[in-house]
Amino acid sequence: MELVARGSEYLIEFKTTVSIVMCVRNVEKFIDDCLRSILNQTFNDFELLVIDDLSNDQTRQKIEMFNDKRIRFYRNEEWLGIAKSRNKALNLARGEYVFFTDGDCVLTRNWIKIGLGNFKDRNCVGVEGKTCYVSEEYRPTRSDAVTENKKGGKFMTCNIAYKKSVLEKIGGFDERFVYFDDRDLALRAQKFGRICFNPEMMVFHRQITLSPGQFVKHCRRIRDQVYLYKKFKDKSLFMWRIISPLNLIVIMFPPLVFGGLLHGTYKKKADFALLPFVYVRYICERLNFWDMCIKERVFLI
Repeated sequence: MELVARGSEYLIEFKTTVSIVMCVRNVEKFIDDCLRSILNQTFNDFELLVIDDLSNDQTRQKIEMFNDKRIRFYRNEEWLGIAKSRNKALNLARGEYVFFTDGDCVLTRNWIKIGLGNFKDRNCVGVEGKTCYVSEEYRPTRSDAVTENKKGGKFMTCNIAYKKSVLEKIGGFDERFVYFDDRDLALRAQKFGRICFNPEMMVFHRQITLSPGQFVKHCRRIRDQVYLYKKFKDKSLFMWRIISPLNLIVIMFPPLVFGGLLHGTYKKKADFALLPFVYVRYICERLNFWDMCIKERVFLI
């Protein structure tokens, strides 16, 4: 904070090195631990921008219980979706560096410090951290909504940071994306420099169990993968021109659905509840995929 003279008046201007951006929706089960891990960082010169995209649980009330001036809370007047909410936060951010995470994550104490060190020592435009689902030892099963990035290259906004100047140059997030807006952002940012990966900048994603409805709905994510391919020829999600080749094989030979029973994919009651819906999801996924390929005039299988 510093005093800035303007005419005969002195106005208080707040300056901060880091803006942490977190867009949330219905994360009441996780938000307490998440906020504690942020507010207890070893580096404390930051603002925390929280954009609530119309949560209908106790998310807002729990956030407002934290009496910390570094938290800047905003609730959308209408549902915006993740990309628009993140752009709203970027327009409000005052930091030189923008760190992203999610409300269902827990950060290690040196998260910011390690990220800043990379910007200064490695001359990069972004720093990507290591994300573990539940713990480094946990082995996910079928019903887990897995969010992991242990080797880098996924550019997920649960654990990544950028120079704000670069985000301004590329115009923030592409609001046409429903999913993979974070990957799209990274691929555009890399035109201005490299994004480093540091496994010590670590985040733990909390465990989320998928219901059958959520499990099938996830098939729509594949539509934005087609859009990514069209924009960047992003081949990281494909083998030759085939996406999810194993899923395609299962569609052709339905009994292979039960192969997961032999490989430890099904262990919990919630896992077995999804078994009748696996083939349905694969079919819906492929139909969504081909429909998007036709609309975007892209040849993929």
